[in-house]
Amino acid sequence: MWKPFKQRYLVLATLLVAIFVTATTASADHSWDGNHWRSDNLSPTVVNKTTSSLYNVPDGVAEWANLSASIDPVMATGRKGNITVSEGSSVFWAGLARIFVQDGHITKGEVKLNTRYLRTVGEAAADHVLCQELGHVLGLDHNRTQTNTCMNDQLALGSATSPNAHDDEQLNLIYNHVDLTGGTTPNAHAGNGFWITVHVTSIP
Repeated sequence: MWKPFKQRYLVLATLLVAIFVTATTASADHSWDGNHWRSDNLSPTVVNKTTSSLYNVPDGVAEWANLSASIDPVMATGRKGNITVSEGSSVFWAGLARIFVQDGHITKGEVKLNTRYLRTVGEAAADHVLCQELGHVLGLDHNRTQTNTCMNDQLALGSATSPNAHDDEQLNLIYNHVDLTGGTTPNAHAGNGFWITVHVTSIP
């Protein structure tokens, strides 16, 4: 009589462990559907097309570049690059991020910032939105287990304006590999890819 009971107990215990591990992994994992830049294109160039003094795009890019992860965005020296940061206007969103996926990898990105709205809520809020949308373009989803990161979308705008160590850890997980298969040169044959709006920061 005890053997079936013992077997059921072991099965139940195994299931509980599996659920715990899955929940722990899910809470720690905040990549965006596995989207990432190719391992031979980990220094995407960022073009700043904003004109408002509300934004400090070079500082925002530097915060991500200064992490230990191998993805290392840099400011472009000209008017062309892999990631464009520009201004827009909407009654629905404060910022948004889009990526261009080609051959299974991100080759371009866009960040749009709603100056008309962000001017009303202040510079810290603008820093928060810029930081978060850049993080999404690099491949991150929201980090809701931490409160000291711009990747937490449940905080009040401006509560956190920088990435944290957990974001760094997640980027290291995403980019801890080498793409061995042949790919296309970034921005080449753009017609073969497609744009994805990966995130919209809604206006409260």
